[in-house]
Amino acid sequence: MNNKILYQKIYTDDYKELTKIMTSAFNEDTSMHTDIKEDGPKGYNDGSLIKWLNENADFESYKVIYDGNIVGAYTVGIKPNNEYNLEMLFIDPNYREQHLGTIVWNDIEQKYVDAKIWTVETPDYSIRNHKFYRKNSIKI
Repeated sequence: MNNKILYQKIYTDDYKELTKIMTSAFNEDTSMHTDIKEDGPKGYNDGSLIKWLNENADFESYKVIYDGNIVGAYTVGIKPNNEYNLEMLFIDPNYREQHLGTIVWNDIEQKYVDAKIWTVETPDYSIRNHKFYRKNSIKI
């Protein structure tokens, strides 16, 4: 694991900051690939999505801390037969140059070594996400 990155449990006090980061990440991706400036999954910009992901007993959610700053989060769902679902992974766009998405993904793979299959849902227009997931052998 990268020594500049920490993964910690998400608390309700984190929801506001994580929602701000999630909103920024999703809106950037949407505006990059479409004429729409703001869009994401239901609840991405009002705090309800991060709350649902974090409080769902079937998921494991962690905030990503880089150099002491919260920069994103991820949520993993574990299904029978060692099939894992990457429910959510988002990183603050301001940290793109550090390639944190790839670093975090590699750390996730190391943490969940029992995973035989990884799946994820992402919008059809998110070409950058599709490339990232395919490069990392995640089934879309």
